Amino acid sequence: MTRLRHMISALILLLAPVCGYAGQDVRGFVRDELAKGLPWDGSSVEIDEIEIPGLEVSVGYDSMRLEMPKRISSPGKVSYALDVSSKGKGTKTVWGTAKIRVYRDAVVALKPLKGRMLIQAEDIKVARVELAEGADAFSSIDELSGMVAERPINAGSVVKKSFVKPQVLVKRGERVTLKVQGEKITIRSSGIAAAEGPMGGTVAVRTRAGKEVLGTVAGPGEIVINF
Repeated sequence: MTRLRHMISALILLLAPVCGYAGQDVRGFVRDELAKGLPWDGSSVEIDEIEIPGLEVSVGYDSMRLEMPKRISSPGKVSYALDVSSKGKGTKTVWGTAKIRVYRDAVVALKPLKGRMLIQAEDIKVARVELAEGADAFSSIDELSGMVAERPINAGSVVKKSFVKPQVLVKRGERVTLKVQGEKITIRSSGIAAAEGPMGGTVAVRTRAGKEVLGTVAGPGEIVINF
């Protein structure tokens, strides 16, 4: 009995029609065709939620052609016309939809970051996020070196450029070390900062002689003037 059942199953497989495209193959065709016209790098794109209502997926298709009503310029849901043809059934046009997702690398918080908190490398990581979510985001951890949070940032949130600012190393009215240096000489003095400044920022300093000079912030409370 078991042998007879196996023979019948094999006979059914031999007599079954061969399908050119069917079911998931059709969706694969749509995915490939949509990908050809996208303005983004293929490694950053995912196409899913492919819907083709009215298409008989059990039918074998001899040819398929996809047409876009307009050029794709942004991620999101798109519509398309799909022409399919098969022997004995002629050509049929159906409308379908798909969701295009575009991703980019962005820095996200690994833990809650408090306002005015100096951001450390261990507090953040680079993750793949959708393009819209990653707008105005940092793409590398190094870009956040010396930055402090201007506002609280939740764990898992993208760290946007508008959420942070450079750490202030020199405060207005603070007494600072003033280092005037040339190729072979360095003179140290002191003065009062006329403004606040981050690392690498330019700050005016009033010297003990009452003269105002411009220097570069080289560290906490330290201003350098090169000549």
